[in-house]
Amino acid sequence: MLRCEIGWTCPPVAPSFRIGYCTTVDACHASAGHRPVDTFLAFIENSALSDWIRGSESIFAFPAIITFHTIGMGFLAGGSAVIDLRILGVAPHVPLKSVARFLPVLWLAFSVNAASGILLLIAYPTKALTNPVFYVKLCLIALAVVVVYRIGTVVLRAPDVDQKPVPAKGRTLAVVSLMTWIGLITAGRLLAYTHKWELLGIRAIL
Repeated sequence: MLRCEIGWTCPPVAPSFRIGYCTTVDACHASAGHRPVDTFLAFIENSALSDWIRGSESIFAFPAIITFHTIGMGFLAGGSAVIDLRILGVAPHVPLKSVARFLPVLWLAFSVNAASGILLLIAYPTKALTNPVFYVKLCLIALAVVVVYRIGTVVLRAPDVDQKPVPAKGRTLAVVSLMTWIGLITAGRLLAYTHKWELLGIRAIL
């Protein structure tokens, strides 16, 4: 049996998931009983799919999902940065019409990230859904998607995009896009260090 940080008794878990305290919402039990949200999170984390993603030794489980998520983010953030920097004047000899060809790649990468992200959320719903940083990340994702769409329609698909300078609105969108991706990646990394476990009462830094 494993002991939680505040003294609750936890059932044995795989060594790879022992990070100093229990890893599932129902791994420790307080005497006060569970709230409805705790029951919901426990239902997800106890599902067969969640157990398979977390505990399976198959390369197609967690290793493949996190790999696809990382590759997708690389293409998404990297491709967006290329477009943003070109709009801001980097590599002026490259036509913006040519840069627009990156857009389908960005949307494909976003689809891969969305699918893999949902699977990771199913694997660790408590870790994400009880952390304020996760909601910051979601807001930044929504903003990034809107900005990429606006850049595509306002700047890259304009009929005279290479005949005259990029308008101020387009440059503003590029700056916002760059800042959004920096914030999004930062929030994603902070998730690994700021999560709280709702039943343990260990709060995130926010």
